[in-house]
Amino acid sequence: MDLDFYDANLYFGRPTREVYNPARDASELLRRLDGYGVHQALAYHVAERDVSPVAGNAMTSREIAGHDRLWGCWTILPPQTREVVQQGAEFFAQMKQQRIIALRAFPGLHNYLLQRTVFGKWLDEVSERQIPVLLSIEHGVSWPVAYSLLTDYPLLTCVLCDIGIWGVDRYTWPLLEQYPNVYLETSLVALEDGGMEAIVRRYGADRLLFGSGFPDRYPESAILQLLHADITLDDRRRIAGGNLKRLAEQVQY
Repeated sequence: MDLDFYDANLYFGRPTREVYNPARDASELLRRLDGYGVHQALAYHVAERDVSPVAGNAMTSREIAGHDRLWGCWTILPPQTREVVQQGAEFFAQMKQQRIIALRAFPGLHNYLLQRTVFGKWLDEVSERQIPVLLSIEHGVSWPVAYSLLTDYPLLTCVLCDIGIWGVDRYTWPLLEQYPNVYLETSLVALEDGGMEAIVRRYGADRLLFGSGFPDRYPESAILQLLHADITLDDRRRIAGGNLKRLAEQVQY
């Protein structure tokens, strides 16, 4: 089956904890993606998460430069500390120039609260510009934090990653129902029998983005599940790459 895979959830670099066979840099990541048949990816350097968003963002931009098959994510911090300078049009112009199409937040790992008191109107602007914000339930974001953020910013384009397996629909379905710009990444949805089909039946294929979770998970599991899911070929194509491509095209720098 010919599917154009765009991976929404992976990183490169060597994490501080033990992970089996990570990709050292962007070039090695692309070689791995070739082996899995993944055409395009939205990636970040793990230093953004494990070391410093300031240094990690620069490493992401430097590594993806010259690799048209990679889009980048930058990690945000509270604007008050002025570590990651996120104010003004210049920030978004730099995102465009460096092919950064999304943002990430790790509040539990980086010691801040992801809410309006901290980010104020800036995340309203991110919402208006339709820039996706990726939140990992495995890495620094709890479900109460995700719910609170969306209560504060209901139009935010938000991609929930690494969302868990059993019974996770009790967390995700209320968000899909209430907030039109919430999406789920599939690396762990792929491990629940019938989970993807249930989401597609209830909320449509447009709310799912293919993700591998590499290197924390094996990409083959997410690929295999999508190839054999009991959904239409058109649904498979949208999940595999069409939805992420559409989100990338909607970003207004």
